[in-house]
Amino acid sequence: MSPGQTVLTVITVCATAFALAAAARHGLVEPASITAHCDGGGPEVWCTVRAWTIQAFVKQRIGWVALVLALIATYTALRSIAAAALFVACAGLILYTTELCAPAALLALLVFVRSEPEGQAPAQASTSSSAQ
Repeated sequence: MSPGQTVLTVITVCATAFALAAAARHGLVEPASITAHCDGGGPEVWCTVRAWTIQAFVKQRIGWVALVLALIATYTALRSIAAAALFVACAGLILYTTELCAPAALLALLVFVRSEPEGQAPAQASTSSSAQ
């Protein structure tokens, strides 16, 4: 993946996550009218989505998911997993889970700046290049 494609991928993943999380935060979680309606036992789908969104950041759940994905991506050097970790981490930064999502985002970004080919762990890449 060229550096330009990498930057475009990172920007796209982050922008999409930020937009969706901001829409959920400002459209479902924070408005007092929706809070009152859903707390009053509203059976609408939006109340269920709101409850799931709140549960995603209660007890840092979204942060733990982002951190686990980032650690897996760091170990395996897979950019696809790093993109998923970055998406979850960026969403978590908007959804009140900064303590775990900030380091997860940094770990995921480090996978993108590595020079190893996709799918090769760092030890495998150095072994195969020294054998040539």
